[in-house]
This record gives sequence, structure tokens and C-alpha cells, in this order.
Amino acid sequence: MASLQGLSSAVLDAAKRQLKYKAACHWVTLISAAVSIFTAGVVLYILAFVALISELSSWFLAISAANKKSLGQELLRLNILKQSYREDMAIDTAYLKARVSCSELQAGDDFDNPEYYSTRDDSPPARLIEILQESCFWSQRLYTACRDRAIKASVGLAVAIAVVIVVGLSVAGPDPNYSAPRLAILFLMLVPLWTEIEKALSFGSAASRLALTDHRLDVSGQNQASILSIFADYNVVTSNTPLIPQKVYENERGRLNELWAERRRRGNL
Repeated sequence: MASLQGLSSAVLDAAKRQLKYKAACHWVTLISAAVSIFTAGVVLYILAFVALISELSSWFLAISAANKKSLGQELLRLNILKQSYREDMAIDTAYLKARVSCSELQAGDDFDNPEYYSTRDDSPPARLIEILQESCFWSQRLYTACRDRAIKASVGLAVAIAVVIVVGLSVAGPDPNYSAPRLAILFLMLVPLWTEIEKALSFGSAASRLALTDHRLDVSGQNQASILSIFADYNVVTSNTPLIPQKVYENERGRLNELWAERRRRGNL
């Protein structure tokens, strides 16, 4: 049976796949908008319908991905407590595993990593502090990279929308019968733009708050009440922040491994 860490990774990976499909739906909307510039009549209405269906599909995928993200993070939080206090937590584990699909249960073994959150101290408070510090360190830097990526995507989408509007005004005919579908497509194009802007704001805010959380852990000592309060704040931040794209994680993993290893070595000096 896969560990909680493996299951959480499998569930979050499924959520990331759904977000990729969601992004593909946004691309369908943008392509429909670009093609609509040069069309009229029935074809224009068909493109407007396609754009509407693609955005509705992206909305349903976003809801499904959010549910999987919530489950994956619940598994991750339980795993943090389990690793910190070396408790079985059999009841909580059973209830969470019951919500995991059969395919994700099978895939969990492929995601198992015995070095995940490997700590050095036998004291439960110290183990929880070290796990949270590692999580804050990685997440804060990955969130910063995601923020920068979302800002670039927002600028690119804004430029694309501006180009579509300008070209559309110069190419489209004066026939008012076709203004409604074009306006509908233009409105739908704003959905992915707002999504990227919202992601940039969310990632930026989360990165700042996790940096502060990391510093709080340095001065918290081993007071269990303080540590659990910080853990609760960490959970709030990560729960309200979008998932980190796999590509960002893979691009940053090597550098962050080196930086975290260096931080641990300096901590032993």
C-alpha cells in the first residue's frame, strides 16, 4: 500500500493533469477568437458556441481540480503530522484513503519517496519545525517562480487580446448582425486573462507569507502551541494558493535541492 506521501503526490498529479486540460480549453477559446476575425455568418456563431463550450468545460475542470487539490493537501498535512509525531493516525488515514480513486491508489506506489521530509531530530517539535521549514523554503521559491510565469502569461494574453481587437475592428464588416457573437467571444477571452492575473496575485501573496512563516519558525523555539499555530497558518496559505505546475517544479528542483542542502549544512555550523 502506498504511503500518505505517495498518495498525496498521486492525487495532486491528477489535479495538475486536469489543470492542463483546463489550459487547453482556454487555448481553444483564444484560437476561436482569432479565427472569428475572418469569418461571418453561421461559422461565426459556431465559433462563439465552441468558445462558450470550451470555457464551460474549463470551469468544470477547475472545480474538479480544486477538489483533488483539497484532498491531496489534506493527505499531505496528515503526512506531515504523522512524520513529525510518529503516530499511525489510522482513523484519519482510513477516511482520507477512502476518498482516493482506485487509479490514484495504484499510482501512489510510483510516487513514494523515502527521502521525502527526512529529518534529523528525534524530538517531535523539532521534526515538525524542520518539515515546515523545508516546505516553506521550497514552496516560497516555487511560488515566486509561478508568480513570474503568471505575470508573463498575463502580459502575453493582454497583448493577444489587444491584437485581436485591433485586427478585428479593421477587418470585420459593419454588419451589426454579427456584433453579438464577436462580443461574446471577446468577453470569453477575458476569462483566461483574469485567471492568470489572479494566479499572479495569489502566488505573490503566498510567497511573501511563507517567507514570513519561515522566519517565525526560526524564533519559535520548541513551544508546541506556537508551532501548531504556525502550522495552521501554513495550511491556510497553501490551501488558498493554486497548484505549482509540474514544469516549474522540474525547472527549479535542481537549484532548490542545492540551496536547501546548503542551508541544512550551515544550520549545523
